[in-house]
Amino acid sequence: MAHSSNGSSRRSFLQGAAGAAAAFKIGSASARSLADAPPFKIDPRLLITPDQALAWNQFKAAGGPTYAGSAGWKRYTDFLMEQAQSFGAVDLDHVDIPYDRYIVEDWPERRTHSYDSGMAVEKLVTDGTPVPVVASYGMTSGSTPPEGINAQMLFYDPANPPPPGQIAGKILVFTTTPYPAQPYSDAFVESYTPTDYEWRSPGKWPALFTPPSVGEVTSFHTRWVFSQVNGFAATAIKGNAAGIVIVYDLSPGAAFGLVQRSVYTPDGKAGLGAKYINCPTLTLDRVNGAKVLADAKAAKNATLTLTARFERATGKSYLAFLPGKDYGTPADQQILLATHTDAMSLVEENGGLGMIGIMSYFNRIPRGSRPRTLAFYFDCRHFMPGGEGSWPQFDYYNIHPEKLKPVVATLGMEHMGGRQTIETGPGANQYAYSSERPEDGGVITSLIDVYNNNVWLVETVARAASDNQWVRVDVKAGEVAPGVNGGRQAQVRSPMNKGRGFKIPGIGLAGDWPGGWTQTYSQIDTEAGPSGFDQNYFRSQVGGLSQIAGNLMRVDPKLIDLGWGELKSAIAKLDDKSFLKADSAIEQRQALLDRYIAAFRAVEAGNQDKSQEALKNLSARLPSTVTPDAGQRVDALIETQLAKVG
Repeated sequence: MAHSSNGSSRRSFLQGAAGAAAAFKIGSASARSLADAPPFKIDPRLLITPDQALAWNQFKAAGGPTYAGSAGWKRYTDFLMEQAQSFGAVDLDHVDIPYDRYIVEDWPERRTHSYDSGMAVEKLVTDGTPVPVVASYGMTSGSTPPEGINAQMLFYDPANPPPPGQIAGKILVFTTTPYPAQPYSDAFVESYTPTDYEWRSPGKWPALFTPPSVGEVTSFHTRWVFSQVNGFAATAIKGNAAGIVIVYDLSPGAAFGLVQRSVYTPDGKAGLGAKYINCPTLTLDRVNGAKVLADAKAAKNATLTLTARFERATGKSYLAFLPGKDYGTPADQQILLATHTDAMSLVEENGGLGMIGIMSYFNRIPRGSRPRTLAFYFDCRHFMPGGEGSWPQFDYYNIHPEKLKPVVATLGMEHMGGRQTIETGPGANQYAYSSERPEDGGVITSLIDVYNNNVWLVETVARAASDNQWVRVDVKAGEVAPGVNGGRQAQVRSPMNKGRGFKIPGIGLAGDWPGGWTQTYSQIDTEAGPSGFDQNYFRSQVGGLSQIAGNLMRVDPKLIDLGWGELKSAIAKLDDKSFLKADSAIEQRQALLDRYIAAFRAVEAGNQDKSQEALKNLSARLPSTVTPDAGQRVDALIETQLAKVG
């Protein structure tokens, strides 16, 4: 699919008085007004205050990284469970998860990265010259003796890679590669550029399908840089390298403390009992790494020191329930809210604080006025090696599949309240916060995963954002259909949106990452400076998510049925060749979408007869509009929805 620019559409979002109206336009197929909005809205008097949001996050920051099973993690999760019970949660449950935790004792002392501090646990000397500051290390990469390992360096040139026989016993030195030349692959576009969307909040946004400059936002470039680590590790492990040095194309501030979930096993897979390969790895920024690269290209010797260890630890994933009116009976229905609790920094895993903020709100509403139960899943597998996917046997709902039966929909959240970072100054080597207004990019983007472009799901997010002054919101459905500009949408990587895996309706917030939030020392303060947390943004996110949860507690399951999104996607994805009159494909496609919307609005109004009539009209239009093959595909989905509506 061609990648279109977002010029005229973006300008329409930015027209002052028209902004509010544009905020409720979901593509060209929806024109709902605020008067038709679902009844649930937030009462600001019941919502946490900005001061409370700040206090909670300050508490968490004081404990440092919260890797599952660590002291910082236990302090944090104990707090979450204490708060949950004070906010009315009942029937707490948990899953014990044993794993081998990789430990580098560098928190909270930054001097552990400095060669001349006398307390460094990460050191590198090349050709007799110490590197002043080592940025970080490769997670699970192993360790060295106290005196380090000494070996010849070998520079890895991707244009002329050394054969494995030359790698053995060497310290292999990599530098991250720049962005590829255009045209970009779909995979690159999805991960490293802004993409099309179902809805966006008003504000100033970067151009679509092009990597933004680091002076605008760091997250895209930093993702590109550290995404290369696993490939470097695989190359070094295969070649039996003695160790690895990686020079990131990042400023000193952006690289410092940056940790990536690397898995140093022969096949790159993690899990209980995995056998890790000892290939100690250090990472450097572009300034401290410049001489190292020159020395490596000259095949100089180096001494690499990394003090680290593995320790068998036990994390816990917790479940807690805020009862709805039917809790404990066969009639109970539930909305599953999920987050992760383990990582290295403040915003990377503060979704748990967002969850108790939502819990606090609904605890102030009488149980009899809560139509559905809220189930809260505090998952601890995210920064265990390999992430959640490497530990499926410990998923609460895999262990208790019967407890998934009452779940109607899901809502995930992670990375909340962070300010956006940039690289600026000479050589882009100054790491700082963006000076833009929050709505224009001064805070990290709230990427929203709907994964199925059901109209109700998208509109509910749009209203929640607008009603709660929740800025910088970008709603994406992924590859299921083109976005509002006709271009490719990315899949928001929100593992906390459990609906995707469970194949039930779901919405997930994943604050754009890393933007400074995968760094060990990014707590309330970051390497970009003090106060990297915006408590007002956090509060508006909690308000918006609470409103979404409240509407999910009330919605008729027929409205959020995934089949509606699948039908809309099937129509939206009809290419011009699918139409009998290709020269008017745009108009004909829109006519089909209008009939689809009429059917959906009838269900939304509770008029099943009218919805069936509209679906039949849509089906009847197909033979005169599209080719037989295309018509059969769409008609099959119409028949499915007719059966459900009836």
